[in-house]
Amino acid sequence: MRTQIGKDEAKLRSGFDFSKAVRGKFHERYKKGSTVTLLEGNPESDDPLSSEDADSQLTEVFGRNLLISHLVTAGFEVAQPVRDKGIDLIAYRDGRDGRPFLACPIQLKASAQESFSLDRKYKPFPHLLIAYVWNVQGREQSDVYALTFGEAEHVLEERGFAKTDSWTKNGYYFVRSAGQELKKILEPYKMTPKRWQEKLQALQAL
Repeated sequence: MRTQIGKDEAKLRSGFDFSKAVRGKFHERYKKGSTVTLLEGNPESDDPLSSEDADSQLTEVFGRNLLISHLVTAGFEVAQPVRDKGIDLIAYRDGRDGRPFLACPIQLKASAQESFSLDRKYKPFPHLLIAYVWNVQGREQSDVYALTFGEAEHVLEERGFAKTDSWTKNGYYFVRSAGQELKKILEPYKMTPKRWQEKLQALQAL
């Protein structure tokens, strides 16, 4: 005998189409268990649908323009690739000032807060700079950090994040709010016009 369902449940079910459902489709996968990766942050306040995080495209636009202004102030020109294949911007110096031509690909990580992340897929690109632009919707509080993959991986190791399952098994780590200890480790990579010049010249010499 089938169990009768209440009016509320019947109303809920009417909004879904189960005609193509397959009973037990994920049963075997469920028996194998699952892996949960915990990210740092405050779960009570980290709402991905909050107004602060709602428009990720707008955050990226703000971040890109803040990064461009940093680079132009440091004396570089900036180009944006026509196709997005992992490089968001190219900073370059054309050499007309008597100095040698140099160019550097940049991967942008823009955040409305102070998030830090690293993906192992960038490891094969030693000349790539990963630029973290923080607090992009409050220009007066915004900061820019620029690291190579090797430098960012060293930050993970120094902070202890490199031992997490997220990094060792999945090759990715993300922390929404950096916190004081991580910000202290990142301080040498906080960019100024002089640091941009030194950074790009050092990469050109590799």
